[in-house]
Amino acid sequence: MRTFRSQRLEKLLGTQITAESLTWEHLVRLKDAKVREAADLDYKLLYGTQTGDRHKPGGDVAAMANTQGGLIIIGAKEDKDAQLTDLPGVPLSEKEHTRLLSLIGDHVHPYAEFEVIPVPDPGRDGIGCYVIAVHRSPRSPHGVLINEGYRWPRRIGHTTTNMSESEIATRYRARFALARDQLGRIDEIEKATRNRYTTGPGSWVVVSLVPDLPGDMVVNWDTFTDFKNGFGGKDPVLLSDDWNSWERIAPGPRCLILDTGLRPGLSEQAETRTAQLHTDGAGGIAMHQADAYERARLDGRGDRLSCCLSERSLIIAVLSGVRFLARYARDYAYAGGDALIRVRVGDAEPVNMELGTLAIGTMTRLGQFARSGATAERAAPLDDLADDTRHLVATAAYLVGDIMRSFGHPDVLHITTDGQVAPERWGEYAGPIRSWAETAGIETV
Repeated sequence: MRTFRSQRLEKLLGTQITAESLTWEHLVRLKDAKVREAADLDYKLLYGTQTGDRHKPGGDVAAMANTQGGLIIIGAKEDKDAQLTDLPGVPLSEKEHTRLLSLIGDHVHPYAEFEVIPVPDPGRDGIGCYVIAVHRSPRSPHGVLINEGYRWPRRIGHTTTNMSESEIATRYRARFALARDQLGRIDEIEKATRNRYTTGPGSWVVVSLVPDLPGDMVVNWDTFTDFKNGFGGKDPVLLSDDWNSWERIAPGPRCLILDTGLRPGLSEQAETRTAQLHTDGAGGIAMHQADAYERARLDGRGDRLSCCLSERSLIIAVLSGVRFLARYARDYAYAGGDALIRVRVGDAEPVNMELGTLAIGTMTRLGQFARSGATAERAAPLDDLADDTRHLVATAAYLVGDIMRSFGHPDVLHITTDGQVAPERWGEYAGPIRSWAETAGIETV
């Protein structure tokens, strides 16, 4: 399950909203400040156990999911101005936790992503609050089942109301338009990224990502400095040991621009690596890949050879690019939902290319394509891609597999679509890739 993120609520609470970090002291902070209910914050004294109350947790979750997501705090008392004044709490138990999960799951359709977090009061045994974190949803509208029919609630300020028929129809149109909008946006991202690098010996792997729930990173002196000193100071390439991190990081129009391999005074185009990270969470990264036949070209046989891309280099580039873009989108732009990922192999100019694998010091050709390049697309939950997990490996395996089939080669064997890593197929990188997989808890085969 992805982590709930909200800049506003995290600032009010003073912490990230996870089961590991949220404590009673953070809820007391809301009470002491008399924080008022809002579209993303709802207080409930308790949810009853009568038959007529069974739909209410689901109704509140659906309303949050249909608006902007947010928190429902159970065991909280508000005044007539909707300000939090007391935390009387409710009994915490595994039975009640399960009941809430069941009631919400049974009554909200389509499924809305949420998490129920118990927050115990350290001064009272077995008493505390439940915090329901509801993610902003790309699948809106969500209906709540009441008796034999459905209602479609939403939040307006600190109140909940039901949507009209025209509002429901508008939400359905927006849901289906989202996929079309993502395709248009990823075309723009890929084009902007490809315009930032030079052509020449070797090839480029371009990874682009567009989340279906856009974020909004605020770029100012403080956020830019934090980004540059933190995320921007780390090499995004897997197994690189930070030997080739970014040489230049600069703000651009509603984006951040990162480059390695610029030729000062000659061109603004990069020769090694470039990325554009947009404030809505979309982004693209282009990574130059050496021509495996470069030595042969130096020996005078270049006219007879295609540009050769190493199979292993392609896999590392895709794993690294997807992880890098997803981490930025989640952790800095606070985007969410699913992400559309596209991988393109080939120069900005058409070129004949081969795919090869290195074994016992010899490059063996796996396949070839002519001039037009190769492209693969995949959609996956953004949060699953931002960390070193089997979901990242599986998504990369699907993308790389499609690229390899464009070369006429059937599949990738270094990683699997089940999210496993096969270290013995990585040659001299077998040790580092096994160590990475074991540290991340990724299964090896």
